[in-house]
Amino acid sequence: MLYSMTGFGRAEKTTPSQRIVVEIKSINSKSFDLRTRISSQYQSKEIELRKLINSNLIRGKVDLTLTVENTLENDHAINKQAFDNYYEDLMKIANKHNISNGDLLYTVTRLPGVIVQNNDAVDENAWEVILEVIEEALAALNHYRADEGSATFDDILSHIRQIETLLTKVDPAEEERIEKIKTRLLSSLEQLQVKGRVDENRLEQEMIYYLDKFDLNEEKVRLQQHCSYFVDELEKKTPSKGKKLNFILQEIGREINTLGSKANSAVIQRLVIQMKNEADKIKEQLSNIL
Repeated sequence: MLYSMTGFGRAEKTTPSQRIVVEIKSINSKSFDLRTRISSQYQSKEIELRKLINSNLIRGKVDLTLTVENTLENDHAINKQAFDNYYEDLMKIANKHNISNGDLLYTVTRLPGVIVQNNDAVDENAWEVILEVIEEALAALNHYRADEGSATFDDILSHIRQIETLLTKVDPAEEERIEKIKTRLLSSLEQLQVKGRVDENRLEQEMIYYLDKFDLNEEKVRLQQHCSYFVDELEKKTPSKGKKLNFILQEIGREINTLGSKANSAVIQRLVIQMKNEADKIKEQLSNIL
């Protein structure tokens, strides 16, 4: 099963005191990168939020928007102790300097800490409800990711199977290729004979050179092994496998390139080009896989 790194999730809930709306969206990224837009009263919870979202989404560039609206009519209170302290101090100053205290009430209510918003402090019970809404949004986002991943799985599998199919076409093309190599080798032998006595050391070196340079068996075996390994990893149930699949794809690409450099055949070169095209399509899809 595959998960895309692209997704969107939204959840909301209304309680007797609050309306909570959570929106989370993610796009592909090599690592986990979280940006939050939340009320100042919940800034202290950002580390907790980061851990929760990271454990759920693992990788991706993530944007979280948390909106909490207070639905109570009376959403503020007076800090009486702060009011009394300010009022007494200001009265003393006013009396000492013969200043009118007509606007003193208004002045005190504007001072820091006198009028307190009821939602300034984090209510832990309310926070638990908010976490539930966040988890609902995460579940919706992961469902979106799974749907996209499922479609991508089918596409990637079709491309890797196509590489395997193209690989099976290399063997039939090898007969003509081998005949050409034999012709070249015989031509080299004839040139040596024309010059007189055959240098056995030189002949052995020529044979080893051609056998090593143009033998494709090792590359074909390794390429098939890498393709099989890729499919095995692709079909595993682990949620995060994009990085490992990318590594295996790099190995597949190396074998395809080596096959091309050794081909010495127009038919096999065409097959190699098609394989590279399929590998490029897989690479493009893997860039968005978790």
